Amino acid sequence: MYEYNKVYQELSDILNDKDVEKIYKNFRGMQVNFPMRLYSRESVKKEIAKQKENIDIKGLAVQTGYSVYTIRRIINELKEDNII
Repeated sequence: MYEYNKVYQELSDILNDKDVEKIYKNFRGMQVNFPMRLYSRESVKKEIAKQKENIDIKGLAVQTGYSVYTIRRIINELKEDNII
C-alpha cells in the first residue's frame, strides 16, 4: 500500500481514506484556506434574530468562535435595524 504525502496523511489521521480521496480529487493542486470561524457572520446574525431575547452573549461567542465584542456588535446592528 502506498503512503500518503504529508498533508494527506494528516487528513487521514482525522478522516477515513475514502474522504481523503474525495478531498484529493476535488482540491488537488489547489491552495485551500480554512477560515478561523466555522460559521458565517450572516448565519450568526440570523440565529441571534431568532432568539430576540435572553441572548447568551458569552455562550454564543464560545459556540460560534466570534468574540463577545463581535456578538454585541451584531446585536446592536439588529437593534438599529429594528429586528430585535
